[in-house]
Amino acid sequence: MTDNIDTAAELEFTASARELAETGSALDLENALRLEARQFEARAQASDGKGPRPVRLVIADWEYSYDRSAHDGYKTAEGADAETSIRWPFHRIASGSWMILRFDPQADVPVVEAITTLANDEADERDIAARLFGTLELHADAPLVTWAGEAKDIAVLRRVASEAGLLLPPQLLDLNPYSRQRLDLCRMVAGTARFPHLPEYAAATGVPCKPSPAKLVGQLVESGDWDKVRDQCFADVLTTSVIALRHLASHGIIACHPQRSLAAIADAASKAMPKSAFVQRAFSPWARAKLAASRLTGTVYRAA
Repeated sequence: MTDNIDTAAELEFTASARELAETGSALDLENALRLEARQFEARAQASDGKGPRPVRLVIADWEYSYDRSAHDGYKTAEGADAETSIRWPFHRIASGSWMILRFDPQADVPVVEAITTLANDEADERDIAARLFGTLELHADAPLVTWAGEAKDIAVLRRVASEAGLLLPPQLLDLNPYSRQRLDLCRMVAGTARFPHLPEYAAATGVPCKPSPAKLVGQLVESGDWDKVRDQCFADVLTTSVIALRHLASHGIIACHPQRSLAAIADAASKAMPKSAFVQRAFSPWARAKLAASRLTGTVYRAA
């Protein structure tokens, strides 16, 4: 993620990871991901003479509308050969949300540096992308963390940049889906298993997720219910942040107190989005309960 570290060890890790990733076997992919994780850690801990550097993450999510008019024109032009589903080139950003987490050396709780959530009632697609790109440029050494972003979101952002005349930030330049400048948690947690949906993985691991079913968000966008659209988008960022903490901690890339970290994120979320139903009714109570349970000793009995 940093550009000023060019050691022989890093070059060796990069070459090895790419070579292993190209072989296609499950074991080789696992080894490649481990090597990338070691790279991540080595760069994060690199010293500039003042001790280890902090690690930042930019965790983001987007919701979309469909450009049905353009798609109808495409179908008319192509006739029977046209793709019937409205695929990503016709997806327009309706909302975007991102959060910057900073992990300082020796600290066991991340600092929430900023939270941004925008929707089309206050910013159009270009504006949302430009704001995000500015954040990524400012923190060029911070990976962009998404859930399944490589499947659509990153492609949409590149399309917006080319169409709107925006300069892509460093995190979006590498086409490799396992780029060290991005972290697609869906791919990372699944490896060679089938990719799960975010609410599927969240339900299985006990993390609050999506105030509205995923398939209904399109209706919220088309009806202009922007408060609920923002809430949905920000909820995905919060869920992804929890999965990111757990994933990176389990790989030894970061060290943090799990429950206090959740409480810190919940507190920042409440301040940034005080009217968010998801934050107030689901995420914050869950984070507080996790923190309270961590302070208990002995057997904890819960009501059925």
